[in-house]
Amino acid sequence: MELCERLGVQSSRRHPVWQVLVSAYGEPYRHYHTLAHISAVVAHAERLREHFQMPDTVLLALFFHDVIYDAARQDNEMRSADLMRELLPDIDTERAGAMIVATQHHTATSDPDTNLLLDIDMSILGADWPAYRAYAEGVYREYLPVYGHDAYAAGRVALFLQPTLTRDSLFLTPEFAGREIVARDNLHREITLWQAGGFAHA
Repeated sequence: MELCERLGVQSSRRHPVWQVLVSAYGEPYRHYHTLAHISAVVAHAERLREHFQMPDTVLLALFFHDVIYDAARQDNEMRSADLMRELLPDIDTERAGAMIVATQHHTATSDPDTNLLLDIDMSILGADWPAYRAYAEGVYREYLPVYGHDAYAAGRVALFLQPTLTRDSLFLTPEFAGREIVARDNLHREITLWQAGGFAHA
């Protein structure tokens, strides 16, 4: 609510907007992309507040970046940005919308705030192994009903884990560069896990 006040959101809109967020992030098929994830990334952003040019815009983007999450679709980020604009027509959401869309590919941009936001969103890659494993299993459980175990396992390795490891740097900013070694180790460990059968056989 304090963020809404700072951004100039009309008081009559604040509670309804929050209820939409609570409902969306509480959808029963979500196992990682929940309010817990939003709480974690917002906490990161608050800790790094002085590193942003527009910290409240970053917070707005983080609150909405996964509000639409359908494992069967490829346009969740664009739809999330559109919903934010629909719910908050009385404020300028253009930059926050661009930040949300950037989370689809997590590649470097010309905007330092966006790059740091992307690193915050991907900071789980550099967490300790139990936290990383819980993240990986949560995402697996979100996709399992859509693709099934074998297709998901193959896609996770070929389309995310291996391509991510080919990047020169997993993180885009100095603030997260120290997580690089741990993150690469986590990605390799997850590949090994899938080679052993994945979470269904763990």
